[in-house]
Amino acid sequence: MSQDSTKSTASPNTQRPAQSPLAGIKHIVAIGSGKGGVGKSTTAVNLAVALAKKGYKVGLLDADIYGPSVPKILGTKEAPTQKPGEKVRPPEAHGIKCMSMALLGSDTPIIWRGPMASKAVTQFFSDVEWGTLDYLLLDLPPGTGDIQITISQAVKLSGAVIVMTPQGLATQIAKRGLQMFQQVRVPVLGIIENMADFLCPHCGQSSHIFSSGGGDQISRDLHIPLLGSIPLDGKLVDESDSGTPVLISRPDSELAKKYLSLAENLVQEIEKQEKGLNQEGPPQIVHLDPNPKGKVLKITWNNSKQSLITFRDLRFLCPCASCVDEGTGQRKIKKDDVDPNVGPLRIETVGNYAIRVQWSDGHDTGIYSYDYLWKQLGL
Repeated sequence: MSQDSTKSTASPNTQRPAQSPLAGIKHIVAIGSGKGGVGKSTTAVNLAVALAKKGYKVGLLDADIYGPSVPKILGTKEAPTQKPGEKVRPPEAHGIKCMSMALLGSDTPIIWRGPMASKAVTQFFSDVEWGTLDYLLLDLPPGTGDIQITISQAVKLSGAVIVMTPQGLATQIAKRGLQMFQQVRVPVLGIIENMADFLCPHCGQSSHIFSSGGGDQISRDLHIPLLGSIPLDGKLVDESDSGTPVLISRPDSELAKKYLSLAENLVQEIEKQEKGLNQEGPPQIVHLDPNPKGKVLKITWNNSKQSLITFRDLRFLCPCASCVDEGTGQRKIKKDDVDPNVGPLRIETVGNYAIRVQWSDGHDTGIYSYDYLWKQLGL
């Protein structure tokens, strides 16, 4: 794939810009976990299949660069294709477009530093022809590292889902993942409690191997919906190894029905987010209107309020380390240091939570979070 990456473009609003390579995708949803071994990838694959079964057009991006497993669970070894001058076309399995490092023809372990892995993920957005999709699910690596932060900044996520197991330790780790998404203003759509219980195939007795109640507890503590609880199923392990999702191998099973219910709950939560029913904290910016003649930026928020700030004031309020001492919090620059004629050459969105401005004086390192702007403007 090309080494060029594509950034979010100017004029942020509630829809992706027409020139964006992801313009044909209605919703991008990150599937994450605080730790490995909780069945996140298996959950992501079966959730994708469930959405496809409901008639949605679905894509699945395996963003776990170091441990890609989605193609094996999905049951495909087909390599992506690319014609000269065109973008990469992802293969399809069970009606789902899939992209992964595991499909690029190398079994060699990937030994990359964080920035290299993050760049590879952004190329999966910019260099792949995803086409028109209702949902693009992102199977994230476990934890809260560079790739998660890069994705939160590079694309406008409709929301994130955290997969966890019920035991106390997993609950505490899952909270960190949830809080990371909240900090970068990505809506947390809900929790999926995996391996909630085990139903013995011989006696029918239900056992809580990994404790119980963790999903309910974290849902209450953080006021986040519990989208569903998935039991531990021995056949599911074999199906994942053989590349046959449960909705394909056992479409009428209780487990398949649980995944279908999970998909329906996810769709409902996204619809609530779109209507603003789950909004907490300061509003989001929905439109920026720079007026070069007036040397002022008009900000429209999603609560219908509007703010005006001069370009010079906005440049002066830059929160980057070059403008503000990280230790004391004192501003390094003075208002008189700012060119009265300074203006934005480019304004781009950073995920769901900030804007970045490229200024005419050459400065471009400041990321203005919506929370920061909201407070600075006295709203």
